[in-house]
Amino acid sequence: MAPSIFKRLPLWGCSYPAILADVVFFLYKSGESMLDASTRPYIVKVVCHKNFQANDSLCKNLDMFPEVEDKVQAEAGTYLIYYRILVNFPAIFLGLFCGAWSDKYGRKIPMILPSLGSVFSVLFYMMSLSSIDNAIVFVLLGAFIQGSFGKSSLITMAVNSYASDITDKDDRTRKLGKLLAMNFFGLFVGALLSGLFQDLSDLPASFCTIIFIHASVVLISIIAIPETVQLLPERDDGLDIRANRTRCCSMFSNMKESVCVITKNRLHNSRKVILVLFLIALMNQTCKVGETDITLLFVTRSPLNWPKSWYGYLMSIDYAVMGICLIVVLPILSNVLRLPDAAIVIIGLVCKIIRLFWAGFIQESWMVYVSVVIGSFAGMITSSIRSVISKAVDENEQGKVFSLLACAETASKLLGTLIFVSMYGATAYFFPGFTFIIEAILYIVMTVIVLLIYRDMKKVGTLDLLLAFTDHPLYGQDKIGLVGIAPLEVVDELEEDIFVPQPIPSPYAVTSL
Repeated sequence: MAPSIFKRLPLWGCSYPAILADVVFFLYKSGESMLDASTRPYIVKVVCHKNFQANDSLCKNLDMFPEVEDKVQAEAGTYLIYYRILVNFPAIFLGLFCGAWSDKYGRKIPMILPSLGSVFSVLFYMMSLSSIDNAIVFVLLGAFIQGSFGKSSLITMAVNSYASDITDKDDRTRKLGKLLAMNFFGLFVGALLSGLFQDLSDLPASFCTIIFIHASVVLISIIAIPETVQLLPERDDGLDIRANRTRCCSMFSNMKESVCVITKNRLHNSRKVILVLFLIALMNQTCKVGETDITLLFVTRSPLNWPKSWYGYLMSIDYAVMGICLIVVLPILSNVLRLPDAAIVIIGLVCKIIRLFWAGFIQESWMVYVSVVIGSFAGMITSSIRSVISKAVDENEQGKVFSLLACAETASKLLGTLIFVSMYGATAYFFPGFTFIIEAILYIVMTVIVLLIYRDMKKVGTLDLLLAFTDHPLYGQDKIGLVGIAPLEVVDELEEDIFVPQPIPSPYAVTSL
């Protein structure tokens, strides 16, 4: 499905929209990471000032008063839970709605909405700076607005669908991996900027920078990024779309369409493949979130006893290394060595298993950084699974399937914290690495499942899921080539001279009897 708009814009090669999508996603994740990293400590500060309005010095030196710090931390923890719920849950519903909607009407609006929501939410956060009594109310209202505009789940769906629209099947794994690398680089830059602003400037300056970043995302999306959903009316379902425009705006019908994309019957039993890979993606994200949370608890206790600031450096290194791996290693595996997506997923899962078993028995700080390097290949799991699933569905279902994956990722942020942090708290006293070992076992189960799928894929007769599990007539063709195809000449058969075949003359002379 190459966008016909590119034909009218000769300066836009297929690579330019792809680069702009990378830039938009990088800027958004930088702004989001910077906002989250600034808001969470700000909530602690707001709670302290609310309880001790007349004693500003106490809140500035909270670590010198352990009993007061425990009380403030406990109350702030409750508000942080509210904050996380308000930011994430509304985004799930909008993501499900916009998945089906974007397949019909375009990707640009879902790209723009999350940044608009972030701008509006920051305005509420800035209002809270001037109202101590109502500061926490403004913060929670801002969080709700940010979530209601889709947050990261919506833009993740939009840019991944956009990338699938403009790339060929052979290059899709590399492109989705590059987008995931932009995600990690954005998280790295956002966290770094947040720390610099907190050390060298103040919170209003940080909020203004966040607004500038998200405003840049909106402007680039509106002005520079061409729409890709131009050929949809020409598809088999085009008439149905035009006849049911009012139905397409229904929240329930669009959410139902998004959910049905993983349950509908498909050729070659590909529905089972999609369902299984969707569950693996959910398990992977849940384990990753849990691992991130328990790593903070693990490194700050004996025998490592890290300062909390070191954890921030560790996460920055982790994001940067995974981003580099996706930029450098994944293209080599996918485009040079031509490994199938399932094989790349297995490589990532095996590296993750090694990292988790290693992490379970860490005794020295250098071992933590070694585990980061080993686990950097695990970033290929998500991008390869997304590529496999996108190839297993029809082209007019890209937005739906990516919205489901993005919403599952959002839900995993709550599931991972709830499951694995609770498990760590119950087992840390006798074996701090127990939770890492449990996660490693779960990844072994995921690896076995992917191997079984890989075996079934070979039985079908190809290692390419695209050929094995889809019958879309445009799949397998060059997207740029589709744009460049000239329309066939219309021939009126009534105006053509009728050609009647003549018999071939005999080489023998005809004699009369």
